[in-house]
Amino acid sequence: MAKKKLSDFRPQKVNANKHTQRGLGMLDRSMSDHGFFGAMTSAADGEIFDGSARLETAYERFGEEVEPIIIEADGTRPIIVKRVDIPSADDPKAKKMAIAANRIASVDLEWDADVLASIADEVDISDMFFDAELEEIAESGKEVEAGELNLSDARKALNKKSGFVKVVLSNVEVAIFERAISATGITSRSDALTKICKEFLNESADTAEG
Repeated sequence: MAKKKLSDFRPQKVNANKHTQRGLGMLDRSMSDHGFFGAMTSAADGEIFDGSARLETAYERFGEEVEPIIIEADGTRPIIVKRVDIPSADDPKAKKMAIAANRIASVDLEWDADVLASIADEVDISDMFFDAELEEIAESGKEVEAGELNLSDARKALNKKSGFVKVVLSNVEVAIFERAISATGITSRSDALTKICKEFLNESADTAEG
């Protein structure tokens, strides 16, 4: 097999995972601390369909000219990556890497509702999603323009049992946010945030009416 460079492989063109800033940051730090782990999978033409974020992060960490270890397979035999620099699974490094692999996958997942819906039209993914889950992803993908949501609509949204709100904060804002969460005395962070939002909306409404 002819030698290949990392640049011979490319990220997935149509990816249902948009990824997150926090998740990509965690991936970069993990790769810096522990090296590369968690093999990528490409099609025969070199397009990665499992591990696009890892490929792009590897571009930055190792350079596009580095020669990856390539194993050609057809899926009929398991592939195990043996880290010879880690003596046992009891090693602290192994324990942290195991947590990192699962945590990064969780934090770095942000479904692209349109791409997922398009793929669902072509491929049966019903064994991985309930209908309600796909509906929730579709709803979370709808964007609301600034000023489009009034106080009444905001109150209704806060009372809904499903859906997600994604917020990007600076370090200073995170500190303020954590103090506010703690001040509520509520253990559940989501419940605490909902309480803060409701109180602010009620206060805003009283001010507007007054």
